[in-house]
Amino acid sequence: MATSTLERLFEDGQLSDVTLSVHGRQFQAHKCILSSSSKVFEAEFKYNVSNQVVIEDIQPGVFHQLLRFIYTGRLTSATMETMAARLFAATDKYLLDQLKSECESHLRHQMSAENCMELLLLIIDQIHPADNLKQSAVDFFRRYPREVMATDGWKKTRQQNPNH
Repeated sequence: MATSTLERLFEDGQLSDVTLSVHGRQFQAHKCILSSSSKVFEAEFKYNVSNQVVIEDIQPGVFHQLLRFIYTGRLTSATMETMAARLFAATDKYLLDQLKSECESHLRHQMSAENCMELLLLIIDQIHPADNLKQSAVDFFRRYPREVMATDGWKKTRQQNPNH
């Protein structure tokens, strides 16, 4: 199908065959489209006969953008600016390699003293590690340790993890 057709299906939900409930917000979607993009969705739909899926570990706004990417293959730069780290975490759960790669690239280019520790902690929680992002964050920290340790993110991390 052409991207414009998939985008229309995403926008209007016409002929959708599954409802995804994310913290109470309902998303209409198409099993075949989600399954073709994600082995996780494929497995879910193979065994779920109710056509209802409850998702509690992703924020609704992030999930909406994740669905947008599945249907259209793109996100706005504003979305990447505000949600790249949260989308990156979601891509690991749903095995969305293309989106994960795009988020990783964006995060590497936007690395700063303020977000370096947040990114390192995000990577630690990944099931499938993002070695390039991890190496970029470690290298950034090694180059700018004073700047990173002067941030609120560093202080918060030290308070939450006193033994590390």
